[in-house]
Amino acid sequence: MNQQVGFCSKRDAEALQLCRRECHLSAGPYRGTLFADQPVMFVSPASSPPVAKLCELVHLCGGRVSQVPRQASIVIGPYSGKKKATVKYLSEKWVLDSITQHKVCVSENYLLPQ
Repeated sequence: MNQQVGFCSKRDAEALQLCRRECHLSAGPYRGTLFADQPVMFVSPASSPPVAKLCELVHLCGGRVSQVPRQASIVIGPYSGKKKATVKYLSEKWVLDSITQHKVCVSENYLLPQ
């Protein structure tokens, strides 16, 4: 059972805290590498946690976020636009679980229905 803390579940808040803690403990400007090898992502405005928080997490973990979906190979969160077969449409949980598990989770386990 996920306990709600503000805008997100307790587990989601833990992912954000973990990322921020690593950032504060770094000697210089922090840039994680978890998502560094992932393609460009687009975070849906309808995502939960909110788009700004998810974008912050992706950036802190070395990922790249596009402001427009056509430039992305991964779309995070609910998306109602035209879908392309070459793009992966993933749940927000993929980002959060990858951070809390310290590894990029298998994307096939987080695919959103098309």
